[in-house]
Formats: sequence, C-alpha cells, structure tokens
Amino acid sequence: MANKKKNVFQSKSWILCAEILAVIGFLVLAIIHTQRGAATPETPSIKDAAKLIAEADANYEKDNLGRAIYLYWQALHALESDKTDEHKDERLHVNLQIANIYSQSNWLKDAKSRLQHASFIQPDHADVLLWSGKFYRDEGELSDATEQFLKVLKQNPDHSEANYLIGVLYQGNKQYDEASKYYLKAIENDPNFIKIPSEQAPIGILARLQLSRTYNKMFQGYRFLDRELTSEDMSEISRLENQSILLLEQAIQQESGMPEIVDELIGLLYRRAEALKREAATRPYADAIEVYERIVELDPNNVQAWQEMAEIYESFLFDKQKALEMYRKVYKLEPHATFHAIIKSLEEDIAAEETEME
Repeated sequence: MANKKKNVFQSKSWILCAEILAVIGFLVLAIIHTQRGAATPETPSIKDAAKLIAEADANYEKDNLGRAIYLYWQALHALESDKTDEHKDERLHVNLQIANIYSQSNWLKDAKSRLQHASFIQPDHADVLLWSGKFYRDEGELSDATEQFLKVLKQNPDHSEANYLIGVLYQGNKQYDEASKYYLKAIENDPNFIKIPSEQAPIGILARLQLSRTYNKMFQGYRFLDRELTSEDMSEISRLENQSILLLEQAIQQESGMPEIVDELIGLLYRRAEALKREAATRPYADAIEVYERIVELDPNNVQAWQEMAEIYESFLFDKQKALEMYRKVYKLEPHATFHAIIKSLEEDIAAEETEME
C-alpha cells in the first residue's frame, strides 16, 4: 500500500513538473513568436512607419539586432495597412533587413520567406538578387548563385560585394585567373572599407585576403610544371609572391585584429625568409633578418623567428652580441636548457673577446 501511495505521489509530481515545463515552453515560444513578427501588442499606423524604420536602422547599425527586428516588424505591420506604390521602397527595405537579420541568426527558412516577399515587390532589385545568390551558394547551387551575382553586375559593374562573391566562386572552382579579376574589381570599388554587417570584415579586406590566397595558389602551381622553369616563370613567381604579401600588408593596416590575416602573412614571410637564406651567396643574410623582424612585429611571441635570427647572427653574420640578444628573447619565451647553455657560451665568448681587446 505504501508503495502504491509512493507511486501515485511520484506520478502526480511528474505531471506537475510536466505542466510547469509546458507553461515555460509556451512562454518561450510566445516570446520568440512575437520577436519574429507573428504577433505584436498593437498595430502602428502608416504615419509611424518612417520613424520606426529610422530607429530600426539605427539599432541595426549598432548590432542591436533584437531591438532592430522588433522595430522592423512594427514598421512592416504599419506598411501593410497601405500597400500603394508610394511606400513600396520602404516595404522592400524592411523585408530585406528582416531577411538579413534572420540569415545572421541562422533562421534560414524565415529569411528566405522574407526575401520572397521582397522579390514580389521588386524582383530585379540588386539586394534581392544578391541575397538570392547567397542562398543559392549556401545550398550548393553554384551556377544559380553565379547567375544572380552576374545580374547584379549587369546593373552595376562596380558592385564590390557582387564582384567579391563571384571571385570566391571562381576561386573555389580553381579558375584563378578569373577569380583574380573579380577580386581586383572588388578592391577597386571599396576604397573606404565600408563595413557590411553580414560579413566579418569590409569587402576591401576580404577581397585582399582571398586575392592573396589566389596568387599563392598560382605561384605554387609552377612547382608542378613538367618542365624547367624559365626566367619569365621565375619573374612571374616573384611578382605573385610579392603581391600576395603586399595585399596582406594592406589588409592588416586596416584590420590589424583579424588573426586569419596575421597567420597568412606570417606563413608567406617564413617562406620568403627561407628562400633568402638559400640565396645567401648572392643576397645578404640581412634581407632574411628583415623578414624575421617583420614576423616578430606581427607576433612578438614567435619563438621560431627569434631563434632563426639568433642562428643567422651567430653562424653567418658573426655578430655574437646580437645573437646573444636574440637567444635571450628565445629563452624568455621558451626556457629550455639548450638555450640557456648557448647563452652562457656566448656570454663567455664575448667576455673573452673583450678581455683580449684590453
């Protein structure tokens, strides 16, 4: 009997918990539903639309997307009360902004729905075509994506984002010559590095990063040629490598806090330094030192670069004082017994030389 009462009590407790969870779940869904525009406490009038849009745009610029989406939906409800052509541009803008925010929040189904509403208003609008292309790209429909981006460029050949996005598609297809043309066009048409909220950096930055990678792929391709490289080949390899580095240096001036750019640039600089060391018979080791110095500017904790400089100063430039300075930095970052022994040896050698000079 006790067990039966216990089971009844447990059953009632479980039911109570389930009911509480159901209520909480309903409240959460209601909040989400309201934020996504399915419900509003009251419908504003058409005269409120402009003010709501302006406030929503201001919140969007500040990345306050939750407040922005609420205001956009309020504005949309107001605009829906007057579907004349007089307010067509406002309805288009609001639908596109809602689609944009939904996309950033990974609510892709809702984003596509809003984009469809925008396309009903103006199917050939550049932003409608651009977002359509992005959705096609994300779904793997690359030919359809390319078609949409090309439609944008047909309207405006200087559209920086469309040029960049087509460049990415060509790069992914290993059509590097075509990709580089579009990246250059994207860079040319974003001289002020305008921030795009849906991208991690301005198009002028992203295009430089991808163009650097494209040039990198192009000059690496020479390694697989089934013939001896000509002087023209070597000149082109040098040009592509120099351009790859220059593009990243330009990007880092504007976006110094983007680790992806820093890592790419350090990788290219290491390769250049190694090449300079191999060419030491015709080019001084000091050139390689300059490259390593740039690496430690980018990453002061880069042990390998400090060690490379230490070895060059000690073994090739015979500057024990500079070698000692470099090894001390190495030991500070990586206190290994080997580096400690080298430091002690250099200190003794320098002291002995100073004694001889006296």
